[in-house]
Amino acid sequence: MARVFLTGATGFVGSFVAQQLVEQQHEVTCLVRATSNLRWIQDLPVRLVRGSLFQPETYREPLQEAEYVFHVAGVTKGLRVQDFYRGNVETTRYLLQTIVETGIPLRRFLLVSSQAAVGPSPSRELVDEAYPCRPITDYGRSKLEAEKLVRTYQDRVPVTIVRPPAVYGPRDTDILNFFKNLKAGFNLTVGKVDQWLSLVYVEDLARGILQAGFAENSSGRTYFLCEDRAYFWSQVSRVATDILGKSVRTIHVPYGVAYLVASILELVGKISKRPTILNRQKMKEIRQPYWGISNLRARKELGYRTNFPLEEGIRRTIEWYGKMGWL
Repeated sequence: MARVFLTGATGFVGSFVAQQLVEQQHEVTCLVRATSNLRWIQDLPVRLVRGSLFQPETYREPLQEAEYVFHVAGVTKGLRVQDFYRGNVETTRYLLQTIVETGIPLRRFLLVSSQAAVGPSPSRELVDEAYPCRPITDYGRSKLEAEKLVRTYQDRVPVTIVRPPAVYGPRDTDILNFFKNLKAGFNLTVGKVDQWLSLVYVEDLARGILQAGFAENSSGRTYFLCEDRAYFWSQVSRVATDILGKSVRTIHVPYGVAYLVASILELVGKISKRPTILNRQKMKEIRQPYWGISNLRARKELGYRTNFPLEEGIRRTIEWYGKMGWL
């Protein structure tokens, strides 16, 4: 049993990490904001510390008891460029500075980064962790900066970085509209690009995060955590449509029209101060044909395997949405 300090535990991915840590009988301390919704972790036997990553005094004491730090918290949506750097880079800086200043003898600091830090791939050939990083969005650039920051501490703190691709599964709200549209009988596609992309089901990702964090040989290493293969988005749509048992009409939206809609939604988000997942930066990602990555290093070094291939993962997601009344 290990003592783990976890950030982001109330979020989509972090809540599954917390759940699996508990299932493996680790002692878990979760840093949560005063305003955080605890619905996904309220029944877990974890210690809750109310505070903010920007206020080390709120978590310095419980952090000193940790053997492992799993830093899952991050910002995926923002109104300004600064929001991404504040939420992904500065939070990481505060956490690492506190660890070093207090002299905590950590066994591992694990950062959950993103494929966005690397950017799109050049072809259908799956790229590995040695591929040059060329992020195309503010989110991706902020994640890459967080990775660079973490590596500047690796002579003082044993660090590991994981990069998931697009994540789906129960509790996720970002991809929910895709399933709602299919259930309503239509499938919106943007432009003429049928994206080739890597995916990971959230429970497979959470398990991989634990494997990377606890492995003795993972210090200083970076890992892609994803399925063994990539898919065309049309394949994903077809699998979901078959599971829903719906007759679906595909509606092709010209890229220019979609970009205009995304621009309007972005403006509305700024006015309402509520960032939206569909914006001009997201359109940059949608236009890229290839987002394929290889999990070969994780399989070889960590023994990483995914238990939920696409069809099973989509089925479990749809069933959960239905059970919760979301779909």
